[in-house]
Amino acid sequence: LDSGWEVTPELYHHYGFQALGAGVTFAIVFRTQLAWNRYWEAVTQLHFMYSKWVDAFMQFQAFAEVTCKAALEKGDQGKADRIQQKQRRVKVNFALLSSVAAERLTTGDNQRMEDLRAHGTKTRASMRIEKERTGWNAPRMTPRLNFDRQPRLHDHDYVVFERPSKQQMELLARSQDTVSTVMYWIIWDLADSMKDIDIAPPIQSRMYQELSNGMLGFNNCLKIADVPFPLPFAQLLGLLLVAFSLLIPMYVIVFTRSQVAGPILCFCLFESLWCLNEVAKELENPFGQDTNDITLTEFHLNFVDALEDVTHAEQQILLRDPDMGLEEVAMRI
Repeated sequence: LDSGWEVTPELYHHYGFQALGAGVTFAIVFRTQLAWNRYWEAVTQLHFMYSKWVDAFMQFQAFAEVTCKAALEKGDQGKADRIQQKQRRVKVNFALLSSVAAERLTTGDNQRMEDLRAHGTKTRASMRIEKERTGWNAPRMTPRLNFDRQPRLHDHDYVVFERPSKQQMELLARSQDTVSTVMYWIIWDLADSMKDIDIAPPIQSRMYQELSNGMLGFNNCLKIADVPFPLPFAQLLGLLLVAFSLLIPMYVIVFTRSQVAGPILCFCLFESLWCLNEVAKELENPFGQDTNDITLTEFHLNFVDALEDVTHAEQQILLRDPDMGLEEVAMRI
């Protein structure tokens, strides 16, 4: 600013701008901290959810395999066939559970609010009514045998062992909570097989506990996916940033009185706070299909791979070998 210009502001003291800058900086840092906490909590709960579901499946698989081995030794082929059928159904439904859970987090209320931002603000009730009107959109599923593991951009297919049947798709389309529906199918199969499994019921109950813990992790993730950052705080911070951006050029020019250092310092101060605010906006909603979002398809693929690792035939052949892992010990003895 030219000091001889009649509208040149006379800044007798910089306390006012310092107070504004301190307030804006504190608000942005506070928002960024909250956003990072939301992002890290989402990652933590995802790992917790999948680890508990893997534990539950591994326990059922081990109980079932031991029971099948004992039934075949006794010549009870019917019992072994029933257990193997349950193993296959539970394995398929666990992969389906992961796919619908990941899709539910990806299409949470926060993500839908971002998608509707261009069309104006909508209330949660209006979004619920619209969701009920449009119905359930099934996630894109690819059988594991046909899945191409080469990395591709914007690949949002979920790997499953088998696609749901027509009857399952109809039930899921009528369901208000697809994750709970698939979880009920799994629990029903576990309960139906209890009479055949040769494991004490108190020990079997551990499977249900792990399933419950996994659902707790899912609901903690759902809390982040559906509950947005407080809108009044975000709006107030936006207004403060606008005021800060309008006042900072005048303050910096009067403070530096330099045509070189002034614009550089003004740009650095403004961009640093603006970029921090944009980072916070990205971290606040960690679920979705954006580049910076958590890749739920990778979590799901790792989960399906873990299910396959536990159930492939070579695994069971090796475990039924009484000398497994003892060859080297026997040679030393």
